[in-house]
Formats: sequence, structure tokens, C-alpha cells
Amino acid sequence: MQKTSTPRNKTDLITEKKRVTASQELQPQTTTLQKIMQFASSYRAEKITDNQFVELFLN
Repeated sequence: MQKTSTPRNKTDLITEKKRVTASQELQPQTTTLQKIMQFASSYRAEKITDNQFVELFLN
């Protein structure tokens, strides 16, 4: 039986604290969220028959 090992990458050494701050940096801006919510409030899709839909923009 052979034992093989690989050297540790520097990415393996990231501390938990750095992971938390990295995930916090990926949060969207409030202006982006407002634009998404404005679009979602003006968009409607209604089902007519099987596999047929009508899309409406209420602006």
C-alpha cells in the first residue's frame, strides 16, 4: 500500500473570519434590489391554455 500526499494550497489556509467577510462583500447594493423589485411589481404572466402564457408589463 502506497501513501500519497499533496502539498497544502494557500487557499486551504483561509481562516473562517476571512470567509465571512468575503461572503459579506458579495451582497447586492440597495439600488440593485430596488430595481429588481420595481421590475417584479410591474411584470405579470397569465396562463391562457396548456403551455400558453401572456406576459404583461404594467408600466
